[in-house]
Amino acid sequence: MKKLLVLFLSVFLAAGAALAGDIPVPSSPLRYSLASGSSGGNFYVVGGGIATLLNNKLPKYFTITSEETGGSTANLTLIQNGDAEIGVAMTSSISEALEGKASWTGGPMNKIRGMIALYPSYLTVYSLSSTGIARLSDLDGKIVGLGSKGMAMESIFRKALPAMGINPSSIFNDGHANTAEAVGSGQVQAALLFSLPPFSAIASLEASNKLTFASLTEEQQDYLCSNYPFYKKDVMPAGSYNGVTEDIPTISEWNMLVTSTAVDADYVYLMTKTLLENNPALLETYRGLSYATAKNTLNFNCPLHAGVVRYLKEIGVEVPEALIPEEYNGK
Repeated sequence: MKKLLVLFLSVFLAAGAALAGDIPVPSSPLRYSLASGSSGGNFYVVGGGIATLLNNKLPKYFTITSEETGGSTANLTLIQNGDAEIGVAMTSSISEALEGKASWTGGPMNKIRGMIALYPSYLTVYSLSSTGIARLSDLDGKIVGLGSKGMAMESIFRKALPAMGINPSSIFNDGHANTAEAVGSGQVQAALLFSLPPFSAIASLEASNKLTFASLTEEQQDYLCSNYPFYKKDVMPAGSYNGVTEDIPTISEWNMLVTSTAVDADYVYLMTKTLLENNPALLETYRGLSYATAKNTLNFNCPLHAGVVRYLKEIGVEVPEALIPEEYNGK
């Protein structure tokens, strides 16, 4: 038994050494913070899984702690301020961070760099079937939940809905789990969120209620995608929820793992290589991470980290000029 354990450890450490290549081992493991999300949410689960994988595969290089946070905007702020080295964020929040005009940014955030794509999220518009809401335009005159105040989606749709001629009677602001409960009680007539189905709060609500999922017209898709280029025309597949009996026209955006310009390119290269070449281990954390591939990393709307560019070029992925950061030196 002892010999088997020694053999297992030697194989495990050899695998880590192969991933590391000739990157020098630090004198002690680097302590990094990974900003994830609130407990129970997908970001929190994904952040914990990523930290665990990197710690297990590269124990001589990293001690990464997944931190509970308020989500995308909080994570980008932590990275910009030097309080976290890695974080999870949606492309809408990344866009606001780069532009620096949203109130939460305090100006353009120039330290944000792309690491790997995680998974797409569909705009999901749901309500109790008894409300009769079947289309996005049916939200006119209704009480609509837009998630927590200050989120990128909330600020976008406060403006976008009226611009499309849809004027809710009022906006309900709270976390997605509490919003789903408010939909179930009738306090809120419909709610919006971006998620990869099945989202736990919606699935729980649907266990005891009949839900309807609203569709977008092609004109509404075009308006949102042309005014907010991080959105893409998409369909939420039939079977995503019990109430989704056919594909529903909607839009989608990506959830991404980002890092900081302050993190050395060698170490970002090593983390990127380890994550992308161990995707089956990530799937044990969250099945949506099947989308975490080298090709999907090109869906970023901010420059990639130099270490990521190095890895993608190494495996033959052509990186668009727009994604290559100014600090990349060709190595």
